[in-house]
Amino acid sequence: MHKIRKTVVAASAVAMIGSTVAIATAPSASATDRGNRCGSAYHFKKSWPIKNVWGSDTRHRTVGYIDVYWSNSTGKNCAIARPKNGIYKPNHISVRIVKSGSGNWDQDGYGNENYKKFAGPVYAKARGACVNLEGGFEYNNSWDRAEAWGSYEKKHCS
Repeated sequence: MHKIRKTVVAASAVAMIGSTVAIATAPSASATDRGNRCGSAYHFKKSWPIKNVWGSDTRHRTVGYIDVYWSNSTGKNCAIARPKNGIYKPNHISVRIVKSGSGNWDQDGYGNENYKKFAGPVYAKARGACVNLEGGFEYNNSWDRAEAWGSYEKKHCS
């Protein structure tokens, strides 16, 4: 009986340690990983950095990404803006895309929306052309507000 109790206690301790490790290593629930929100016809091409531009955070530190996808069947590019893991309280996330040389931006997050996980998807028909991309957000860095932005011209030329 004494031997069985020791085995049960030891097994319980191992189970508790294992669950503690699993909890400690679980990813943050607020983090937004790159994921295809554009549709099944779209394939990932590249992530363009969104960098700190204002606030007490380290200037020009990459704090997020504009993810670009391409669909050969539709001839469109798609963009999503998202903060990277560990950014505290991102808000007002926005993204926009346009065929280079055109003035018809498709945008998301520039109105009354207050996206906190990601903005997009937005699309630009650009077969045989390049696209311009912009995206950014606000976030808290320790005790004050910070801003991040990325703007790119003539990228992902298809």
